Amino acid sequence: MSRTGIESALDLLSNETRFDILRALASQQFEEPGASGMTFSDLFAEAATDDSGNFNYHLNRLLDRLVVKEGECYRLTHGGIQLFSLLQATTYAPEHEHRTIQLDRNCPLCPADLSATYREGYLEIGCGDHLVLEIYVPPSWIESRSTDAFLDCVSLLFHHHIEKIAASICPLCWGALGHGLRTDEQPYPLQYYYPCSQCGTELRLVPPQTVMHHREVEAFYRDRGIELRETPPWKLYDTYGEMRVLPGADARVEFELSVKGDTTVMTVDGRSNLLAFEPEG
Repeated sequence: MSRTGIESALDLLSNETRFDILRALASQQFEEPGASGMTFSDLFAEAATDDSGNFNYHLNRLLDRLVVKEGECYRLTHGGIQLFSLLQATTYAPEHEHRTIQLDRNCPLCPADLSATYREGYLEIGCGDHLVLEIYVPPSWIESRSTDAFLDCVSLLFHHHIEKIAASICPLCWGALGHGLRTDEQPYPLQYYYPCSQCGTELRLVPPQTVMHHREVEAFYRDRGIELRETPPWKLYDTYGEMRVLPGADARVEFELSVKGDTTVMTVDGRSNLLAFEPEG
């Protein structure tokens, strides 16, 4: 979104009357799917103003942007629904800040216990010395789910992120992603990085994570009793073997995956293309 587009969206949300209109329409559409919308008088009753002229002015500001009129009723546009859903999902939840969940396994880089800490909208997986995974999680998730259900959703979200990254789409804002390979980062010396041209976020994956959406890789794990989409990413680190950069300008990395005594050697490039898949034995 351009700077002008961002400023326009924030301006629409900055007025209390306009926000009341959006909230009333969103509440109806979420609670009564299929409803035809709300009339002018219904909306006016929900707004924090007694001035119908002022209310009409603010309602007209929203028309054809976030609100549409059909007959005598008003409803949110698709963009209005998306915007209000995003606001609900990302509402800051300070009571859950720094909440820590023990993951009942060791850090993949040392013998310390692994834990997940929710901090400023991000779930950080690691121990006291190593941060092995960081992923944005909507605050509403941690408010409304049990610990097990929350972690299951995080696992599914991570696999969805991998698929978007493979398509060069930022999973946070849908902007275009670049790609590159870092060979001197910690805690993992080899990491692919994906800078977003729209929101500026830089996403990172270790090479084995970039191929988890490929059917061959899913079948390799499934044949050995592991469903990738149902397995949290922090439970897969001990299946990652040696990684090495191959000669060439396309950031190719060769690595091993080992599951229950069986090993396969794979080659991937910076765009998550699986270039070679060679089961041993």
